[in-house]
Amino acid sequence: MTRPLKLLLIADSDSQLLACEALCRFSTDQAVDLTINVIPRDGTPQALLRRIADLGTLWHQQLAQLLRNPRIVGFDAIGVFLTGSKLNDIRLALDRQAQRPVLFCGFNGVVLDHFVEGISWRLGYDLICLSGPRDQQQLQQLLAHTPYSGQRTVLTGLRRNNTSHRELIPRRQRPKRLVFAEQVIMPAKTEERARMVRILANLAERSPDWEVLIKPRIAPGDATFHDVDTHISLTLRQTLGVAPANLRLDYRPLPELLRQARLMATVSSTAFFDALDFGCSPVVMGDLGLNPRYGGHIFAGSGVWRMLDEVSDLDALELEQPYPDQRWLTWMGYSDQGGPDALLQAIREAPTPRPQPPVLGYLANAKSSFNQLRLGAEASIAIADWPEARELLSQAKQMRPQHRGVAQRLLAVSRSNPLLRAILLRVTYRDLG
Repeated sequence: MTRPLKLLLIADSDSQLLACEALCRFSTDQAVDLTINVIPRDGTPQALLRRIADLGTLWHQQLAQLLRNPRIVGFDAIGVFLTGSKLNDIRLALDRQAQRPVLFCGFNGVVLDHFVEGISWRLGYDLICLSGPRDQQQLQQLLAHTPYSGQRTVLTGLRRNNTSHRELIPRRQRPKRLVFAEQVIMPAKTEERARMVRILANLAERSPDWEVLIKPRIAPGDATFHDVDTHISLTLRQTLGVAPANLRLDYRPLPELLRQARLMATVSSTAFFDALDFGCSPVVMGDLGLNPRYGGHIFAGSGVWRMLDEVSDLDALELEQPYPDQRWLTWMGYSDQGGPDALLQAIREAPTPRPQPPVLGYLANAKSSFNQLRLGAEASIAIADWPEARELLSQAKQMRPQHRGVAQRLLAVSRSNPLLRAILLRVTYRDLG
């Protein structure tokens, strides 16, 4: 009998915990001894913590305490779902060990933007979990002909729920209900969030025999990966005063809502794929445009991108709503390809981990974040080390090609004429706050 695979997952925000929860959707025949370390943080939703506790042994250790814990080297593999600098801290700390577990990491769902920067923090891990061919192709193009071209990856997919369509209520037998999956910063601006609420309210008024339920990302007082200044409940009151009778907030778990809904709408939430798991037709709200700041551009090829303000009513939307394009779904990672079992197989097949020194001075150096690169460049400018400043700003520009401040500073330090260089440095925008 094969002994259970000893697996440790590390996370601190609700988004990261949800990613860990999805990875634990192993087949029943997989033997896994699971431990999850939730780094203590104020406001983590208690309902989520209870679900996580049901998956295995639950730890609550701060990162520094965890790295000093001698038990972590006894795991077969450690999955790290944290922000960039913490990802790096754990990898570097464990790389000092003569023997260490297999290290893997991933993303919290669909990667909307900053893919290059996200990958840069994860390089050097034994395995990087990716959703599907879309992310895999981007990574291969990024790392081709570089010291990191051999980076191992595994596709873990976008199916996050163990559901069988045989156990689901047929969609036409469900209440006439649309669930809107709210996100705390998509969109982020107050006026844009107010517009989003008005569009949903108008749609509810045009569909009096439907319920329109807004599922807040978090309850008031809970914390998430992103900071939120104004909770959606306050936005609703400030924007509408009195909402239509068939429009309301609903804090029940999203799976519970999706099991009883016909339609689900969002700006760019990964809940899009949860809707498919529960037999609910997903719609992407296109009223805010294809601006990458909102993330909706990712779903433009899905075939279900709709201008909700132009929909006559929800009956009409349901009647014409097609299933998302299958090729697009497969490309994104919603298919039978990969999954948590593929991760376990990749862990078992991974070569014995060997400490590897970081490759310095490369765009994907996991020891450097975007802001660190910029701060380092400014320090080099202060001592007139122009070659170093150019190198650091070039790396930052490759991480964020559209960042005008970085592009302008790079242009300035690239000038050979001292007077012109000094003038350009004086007038360009540092934006280091």
